[in-house]
Amino acid sequence: MRWTFLLITSIQLMYCKVILRPTVELDWWQNAIIYEIFPLSFKDSDGDGSGDFKGITQKLDYLVDIGITAIWLTPFFESPLESGGYDITNYLEVQHVFGTIDDLKDLINAAHSKNLKVIMDFVPNHSSDKHIWFKRSANNETHYADYYIWKDAKNQEEVIKNNSITPIVPNNWQMIFGDSSWVWHNTRKQFYYAQFINNLPDLNFRNKKVHEEMKNILNYWIELGIDGIRIDALKHVYESESLKDEPKLNNSNPAVDYFNLDHIYTGDQFEVYDLIKEWRLLLDEFKQKDHHTRIIMTESYTNHSVLYNYYTSGAEVPTNFNLLEDHVSNIPKDFETEIETWITKMPFGATFNSVLQNHDHPRFSTFYGTELIDGLNALSLFLPGVSIVLYGGEIGMENIPDKINFARGPMQWDDTKYAGFSDGTHEPWVAVHPDYVTRNVQSESYDPKSYLNFFKTVSKLRQTETFKRGGLATDIFNDKVFVLNRFLPGHENYTLIINMDTNYTQRVRLSDKISNLCDSLTVVVGSVNSNFDTGKSILTAEWIDLNPGATIILTEKTETGSTQSSGTQLFITLKALLLSLFFIKMCNI
Repeated sequence: MRWTFLLITSIQLMYCKVILRPTVELDWWQNAIIYEIFPLSFKDSDGDGSGDFKGITQKLDYLVDIGITAIWLTPFFESPLESGGYDITNYLEVQHVFGTIDDLKDLINAAHSKNLKVIMDFVPNHSSDKHIWFKRSANNETHYADYYIWKDAKNQEEVIKNNSITPIVPNNWQMIFGDSSWVWHNTRKQFYYAQFINNLPDLNFRNKKVHEEMKNILNYWIELGIDGIRIDALKHVYESESLKDEPKLNNSNPAVDYFNLDHIYTGDQFEVYDLIKEWRLLLDEFKQKDHHTRIIMTESYTNHSVLYNYYTSGAEVPTNFNLLEDHVSNIPKDFETEIETWITKMPFGATFNSVLQNHDHPRFSTFYGTELIDGLNALSLFLPGVSIVLYGGEIGMENIPDKINFARGPMQWDDTKYAGFSDGTHEPWVAVHPDYVTRNVQSESYDPKSYLNFFKTVSKLRQTETFKRGGLATDIFNDKVFVLNRFLPGHENYTLIINMDTNYTQRVRLSDKISNLCDSLTVVVGSVNSNFDTGKSILTAEWIDLNPGATIILTEKTETGSTQSSGTQLFITLKALLLSLFFIKMCNI
């Protein structure tokens, strides 16, 4: 048996660097393309300048056409919209600017009729300070008194005696977007804790009543037809009860700010794992009735070990932010390292996921440049598991000149006024990017070499068995060219080649490093800047000139036109070896 293992391993190592082995049958979410929609910016159906539920419903056929399998809606709850909808005043009502609850039901039903799943943003860490819970808590009403985190000032007695004395905060905890996390409330005469900003007070999850409120909220939306939740700011849900000061990261820096503190008391508290388990059990109660999985996605910008514990606690998709621009540059080794680290260290049976842009980060078309739009879209879709993409990424939308909403510009549907986002009665809630005249869905749909059609071609590959269940191997040429291969025994394989150098042409020869590819490969699709057209044959022994940022996807064809992958060749070789080992064992050779 030991020799069998060594021989199999040796063969696999010949196949570039095999990071992920082929897998078995999948649940609906395990190969999903999840399309993030910021409802305010997707499609305005009534001309008021804001996107809405009906607008999204109108565009579901488009989403199906480009290969999307699930939509993730950022918060649509009742809200003053002071913080992008993450400031919620009622978790059981929808924000009227998006429409009515019946409009949302119509959207969910229409999506399901097209085999699209609907995932909702769930915001348990905080509410708006305009929420009735907070108002009642601030008035110290008995039932709601501990719905939020309230603490006395260090000099509480003096403050109560003399209103002119400035209250001293309980400790050095800091807001992510401000100063001290402690905000004085003149009515209650105590500080409340806010991790993000003053108008977003943190809920107190050490109060069982808050747990029950959240479970009731989840029950309501799952019964309405939601297929999963994306838990916002999960790492911040619990804080230490000790109220100790957080240690400085750099003692030579006198500043006390969020980024100079080690957040051992305000983030990643161990209780969060039990919270995930609690919500997993709730969602699984529904699955027992209808055999349909409701998934848990999470948002936590934290270290791998914490996210791996999310997996084992019951989260299907602990979002992997390690391919965002603040973790990697346009250097293949950075991407390869992050991909390999996650895949090889995640718990057994877990599913990989990737996100290369979202509503809080720069669009990669702006950060890396337009040369890599096709390449990064291809990378996102080519990787195994769950691909999380941002609306408009498929057409190469760029950041708008807005300090807060830079990645949330109105979707660019056509070249009419306001990019077809709105009918022109009112200006959109935020400015449309000026490049909408040429960069829009309608224009790109007619151009076979557009970003949109490139995206569609790659997304459709995800319906092949190779992309659903296949393994992943990687290699790097010239330090600048990233090569990935998806393989599955008995099925076609696909090779993605990205020149991540946006300044210089790179020349590569695949046979120099990958010895077991067929002699001739066929182009499935090439980026607009690649000069490689679909159907073109490429010899693995010939030199390929890749323009700056150029991307191509290749597959293997036999002379008869049928497909035989190196994954198939590997499978056949393994069968022959194992058969030989069997006879050796039988004959006691």
